[in-house]
Amino acid sequence: METSTNKTGSSRRRRFGMMIAVVVLLIALSVLLGGCRIVGYNMNSPGLADSDHLITYDMRMAIDSTNVIRGTVALRIPSEWDVTSVQFAGEISGGAVYSAAIADYFSTVWEATPPNGGHNGHKDGYKWWAGYSPAHQWFVDDEVQIIIHLGTHGRGGTYYLDLVTGWTTNANPATETGNGKYNWEYGAGDWPGDPFPGVRLDDQIVLHCFSDVLPGHQFYAAIQGLGAMGLINGYGPQSGGSYEFRPTNTVFRAQFAKMITGAMDAAGAPGYAVVEGMTPPVNFSDLGPDNAADLYPHEYVWVAYQHNITKGYLDGSFQPYIPISRAHVITMTVRALQGLASNPLTSPPADYNGLWGGDMLAEHAANARMAEFNGLLNGIPLASGNAGMPRQEVAQIMWNMIDLLSP
Repeated sequence: METSTNKTGSSRRRRFGMMIAVVVLLIALSVLLGGCRIVGYNMNSPGLADSDHLITYDMRMAIDSTNVIRGTVALRIPSEWDVTSVQFAGEISGGAVYSAAIADYFSTVWEATPPNGGHNGHKDGYKWWAGYSPAHQWFVDDEVQIIIHLGTHGRGGTYYLDLVTGWTTNANPATETGNGKYNWEYGAGDWPGDPFPGVRLDDQIVLHCFSDVLPGHQFYAAIQGLGAMGLINGYGPQSGGSYEFRPTNTVFRAQFAKMITGAMDAAGAPGYAVVEGMTPPVNFSDLGPDNAADLYPHEYVWVAYQHNITKGYLDGSFQPYIPISRAHVITMTVRALQGLASNPLTSPPADYNGLWGGDMLAEHAANARMAEFNGLLNGIPLASGNAGMPRQEVAQIMWNMIDLLSP
């Protein structure tokens, strides 16, 4: 019995010793990793889509690092944007060095990880930028700010950005293998349950596409929505890299051909993809030679013609650079929808009396009645059908069309 008791006590001491060793090892690893917390951030949202949009993240070190290491930062942004610079200020100071290896890790390993407490999986239409800070040894409560400058190329909208922090011991992270790579996203698993971990997921940022169309503008929702989809472009860039929409400018017939084919393609209508080198279905006498390096205006006009959206004039011309009238915009929009395999338009009852079409030719008046009954003219003030339709009204009818086609 005495021998058995001694063996049992020895076994317990060994297990206790192993437990102590594991705890010491875990503490040592925690100290080595040097965790951090995001304690504040500023997306400067809402703001203006321009060439130098600033966002900042405020960090506070949660524990000491036992040696000189480098902080890593990975940022997921819309594909149309670019990161122009990332700076560290505070206890760590200096510019971040871009790392293709870290960016590739996040675009593969991170995106393949099922969403959980520290990951949110793949995002269509986004890309990763990643880099690392200057080498430094930090201590508890050291404060660092990550200052990020973005070039949006005028592409505004509502987006959801991700920022993940970590660490590396190497000046060239591409040489790291195995567990070393996982340290790049250490912030995603930092301090479970901590209200301020080293990762921020799906931070909303709203940028206005155009400097002259801001919230409160009568046509803001339509213009902002189409701008965010890349279906309408502005004038510029202006000073600072922003764009103007110039909502009251007229729209040329060639411009409308581009807008409606783009809107139909974005809505998922088949056969509206515009590609260079297509065989011309018609030769309008006034389009001139096709520029093989530019889809505008020929390919857009030809695709619209193929779908019976536009027919041109009896003399064989298209008149691409004259203002398009409200009557023609309405008729071309109705033709586009009626040409779909599943026509979304509902014919108005015989006793329906619309407000539009009184000054239009019979075909256009009938299409105006159809458009008004189906909500395509919602939000557009009643005006002469024979006058030119300004950019803001064209944007509204395109937005109404996309809404009608949405499931």
